Amino acid sequence: MPVGKLKNSLYGLALPLLGRRCGWKAVQGGSDTVNRAVAKALKQNHVVGACIQRFESGKLTDCLTAGYASLDGEKRPVEADTIFRTASIAKMATALLVFRLQSMDKLDVREDVSDFLGEKIDNPHLPGAPITLGMLLNHTSSIVDSPAYYGSFTNPVTLSELLRNPASYSPDPPGMIFRYSNLAAGMIGCMLEKRFDMSFETLMQKELFSPLGIQATFDITTLPAEKMADSYRVLPKENGFSVHKRLETAQSIKEPDPQHHYLLASGNLFLTAEMLAKLALVCCGSHPGFIDDKGLRLMRTPTTDWPERDVRIRHGMGLLQVDDPQILPRPLWGHQGFAYGAVNGVFFDENGNGFAALNNGSGEGRLGHLAKVNHGLINTLLAGKE
Repeated sequence: MPVGKLKNSLYGLALPLLGRRCGWKAVQGGSDTVNRAVAKALKQNHVVGACIQRFESGKLTDCLTAGYASLDGEKRPVEADTIFRTASIAKMATALLVFRLQSMDKLDVREDVSDFLGEKIDNPHLPGAPITLGMLLNHTSSIVDSPAYYGSFTNPVTLSELLRNPASYSPDPPGMIFRYSNLAAGMIGCMLEKRFDMSFETLMQKELFSPLGIQATFDITTLPAEKMADSYRVLPKENGFSVHKRLETAQSIKEPDPQHHYLLASGNLFLTAEMLAKLALVCCGSHPGFIDDKGLRLMRTPTTDWPERDVRIRHGMGLLQVDDPQILPRPLWGHQGFAYGAVNGVFFDENGNGFAALNNGSGEGRLGHLAKVNHGLINTLLAGKE
């Protein structure tokens, strides 16, 4: 994944020549003008397949589709009900669950993570400094993604082991410095399992998805393979995520396991673009009282800057804010997801205008942290809307 100006420049030069070809002709689902403009934005980034659900003034509108959900054998086209893996957009859903539970007086984002897990969690560089749930949500906890964390993908270890490892912490004071952390976000699922004695998946279904009428899951074993999208890396050209291969080894997560479920909340959400758009509308306030105003404010209020400065991006508790006139003359909120070649995005403004875009392979070039494919869709779908 290209990070930094030089790598992005080199990647941009190589993509037209060496990137995977789209292999599809047109976008369906919108007006001719919108379809052509979206097709241009997707093709510039060599998107394999995509589904984009638009919403305006808090209401769902067009659902646009393009390309292929799978390239294996007879190519299977993306449809409106194609299910994608969201990658880090799962963190937005996790934050919605946290603030739903806070609205129900079942937790508080000011609570120390030690109180959830039943063991002392301490940054060894700054012993005694509290680490709160809110710090996990806005990536200021000082808990980082260490080599031991990445090693746990293939050789699982317990959460306690990871949190006893000094490499899992930066020397920064908790609550002060932004440092994006999948481990910190994934810990939230473990903390909720420990607090409520039920699996993260069950809690999600009970308190968030089912009340909102949203079909989504963190448990791939519950999904039909024929409705799901594989993922492909565009440059270099390689397979990224095979649904059938994952299903061969996947295990149900219906039972709680707070020592091992730290890989769920950070990126393992599966849903359609329509369902993702419905989650975004909750962030816009479409369900008054479901999440109280305080919770929605905490999600949307930026606290720290993203390190890359090319585009002004700041992070709140579960949502990032793009507030940069070179992108759009008004601020946007949302989240991005990068994994296995897929580059996803959900963005909306204060008037409830936005889109949820899921794909299964795209050029991974960025402007700062903002993916170029998401920049293209913002330009195409939100410019001029007030």
